[in-house]
Amino acid sequence: MRRGVDIGCLVLLMIPVVLVACFWYTFRQAERENDRREKAAFEELLRQAHDAADRTADALTGSGDGGTDAVLGVIWEHTGSPVITHDADRRAFTAVAARSAVVDREPVPPVGGPVTVRRCFTYTYVRRTGPAWTSEVTERDLGACRGSGRIGDSVFFARVRLAGLEPARLTRAGVRSALEPGDPPDDEGRFAVRSVVRTGRTVVAVVLVRYVDRYYPVPAGGPAVAEQCYRLTRILDPDGGAGRTVTAVPVAEAAC
Repeated sequence: MRRGVDIGCLVLLMIPVVLVACFWYTFRQAERENDRREKAAFEELLRQAHDAADRTADALTGSGDGGTDAVLGVIWEHTGSPVITHDADRRAFTAVAARSAVVDREPVPPVGGPVTVRRCFTYTYVRRTGPAWTSEVTERDLGACRGSGRIGDSVFFARVRLAGLEPARLTRAGVRSALEPGDPPDDEGRFAVRSVVRTGRTVVAVVLVRYVDRYYPVPAGGPAVAEQCYRLTRILDPDGGAGRTVTAVPVAEAAC
């Protein structure tokens, strides 16, 4: 009888051990699967970045020599990068943009459900001689895309605010008041409205969009700054209505 009791106690003690072992095995299997899915998502983002770079280079080659603004427009169309810089000495254009994807993770306590993975890329386009453009994709630390992302958010905000303005307020003073109502006229805020021109039913605002990173300054001292000049266009309805669609395209610094 005592022997039977000992066996029963041993069985009872083994149950938690078996449960813990099963849980640990399940946990490890789920972690391996999640790692595989995230790795596949990262590889897909890299493939998409290279595809976008190739499409852009082909489009630039096929578009001919349309000037700096035309090149910026093509790069913007294919990469969606909020910040595109132009190095005239190197005859190179560099776009900075993050790409993201949602990964469905296997549920693992205490977390589970989908997560977003992100990668930061720079796209460099160079035209040395002849009509052909070359492209290069470089992965950067996510911090390198912080300014570009904030510029993109600000441009979206500007489009929404301009779309909500009544036609009578589509002036330089009206646009500036809508974008940064609390800033004094000489303050270097998120936006600097350079010009607002209305021709018939078309209103074009040229705006310098800025982002100053005061929390992660560059090593040389002072805040890191990202900025991009944009042309925002709103076409009013022919019947005198408000016309709420606003497009935004990056343009050369000279426009600002």
